[in-house]
This record gives sequence, C-alpha cells and structure tokens, in this order.
Amino acid sequence: MANAQMSVAEAAEMLGVHPQRIHQRIRDGSLPAEKIGHQWVLEMDDLRRIERHAGPGRPLSSKSAWDLLLVAGEGGASAGLSPSARSRARSRLRLLLSHTSSDDPDDVAVHLVRALGNRAERRLFAASPRDLPALRDDQRVHLSGVSLPASNMSVAAVAEGYVHPDELDGLVDDYLLSPAARSRANVILHVVPFASSSPALAGLDAVAGSPLAIAADLAEHDGIRERNEALRSLAGLHARF
Repeated sequence: MANAQMSVAEAAEMLGVHPQRIHQRIRDGSLPAEKIGHQWVLEMDDLRRIERHAGPGRPLSSKSAWDLLLVAGEGGASAGLSPSARSRARSRLRLLLSHTSSDDPDDVAVHLVRALGNRAERRLFAASPRDLPALRDDQRVHLSGVSLPASNMSVAAVAEGYVHPDELDGLVDDYLLSPAARSRANVILHVVPFASSSPALAGLDAVAGSPLAIAADLAEHDGIRERNEALRSLAGLHARF
C-alpha cells in the first residue's frame, strides 16, 4: 500500500503543534517533505515516527530552557537568576536527568530534544569549506556541539555554534551562507531567543560549552556517535544533581 500523504495543516493537527512548527522542521531538515506546486506534502510514516518518539510532557519555554542551561553550567552561570527561578530550574533539571538516566542513546536524545528544543532556533546552512575556519573563529559565533573539543567529535567539516538573532544576518552576508537541507548543511547555527544586550547571555560561551548544552546539541544530530557522546556528556551532571 502506498504511504499516505498529508498537508502541513493536517500534519500540525496530527502532532498537536502549530503549522509554523512543521514549517520550521521542514526548513531545518528534521522532517522530510516534498514540495508539490506551492504546497509541502509530508509522508504519514514520517509523522508517525515523530509522534511515536515525541516523549511525555511539553517542551520548556525558551526562558525555562535557558534557566535550565544556566543552573547546569559551572562558574556561577546562574548567579543572575532569582532564588525562586533557580530553585524551579534545579527541580526541572533533576526531573530531566531522571528521564535521561537510560543507557539507550536514542531514548536520551528524545527527552533532550523534547525538553530543550526551544532553547534556540536551529538553522542549517551551506558554506564554502574554505570559510569554515574563519566562521569558527568569528567572535559572533559561540562554538557548541560538534565544534567543541569537549564534545569529543572534532568534526572539521562542520561549524556549529550559538548566535544572537541581531547578528545572524551579518554572518549570512559575510560568509555567503545559504539555507540547506540536513544532508547538505555544513553550518549549524543555534539562534538564541534573546538580543545580544540581554544580561541572560552575558556568559553565552560558558553556557554553550556546558555539558547540558553539548548534550542537547549532539542529540539533535542523527549519528549514533553524536548520541553516545550526548550520553557521556550527561554523566557528570547526574553525579552533581
């Protein structure tokens, strides 16, 4: 039997999300789709796979996700949080860690992506391989994921990092970045939901390099090696919290 196809609106209704979220996943390559005329069409089997692995609970809001990253960081990263916000974040972190105590990398990835998906908008681009070293050295890019030595990945062919939303256009223009599907992308930019002047981002480098952020970034990759390293990155947090 042929695999049934659905529109974006039908897919959003099936998954219980806004159609904009479906479009976002199509753009970042995490949801396969085919454009027929002016409309995107999705396969039922792909949607069932996402529905099956969606996991319990709702994703955290952007602020709650960042509070979680701050309390999981080291060196006083959470000093700017109020005592009540810090307490809530620590409780949420313990709950998340209890869900990620499995030895199954895929199970861990599901919970991390589900809980922390709103920490940033994941944008995929293609760039000239010659520009990747300069892009990684650019002060506007706060290296994360596979671009950090702490991830144990050392992927020279990819540049990954967090950027402020008011600096994204400049990076796109300076390095001639073009939007790309997951299979072609060699630049992964996590666009944070705050302006660069926000006090919440004073220590963005420290947060991007923290074990929880590294684990969340690696969990969004498809490879088993990245997901195994996400599991390893969480090991220290389990001991601390």
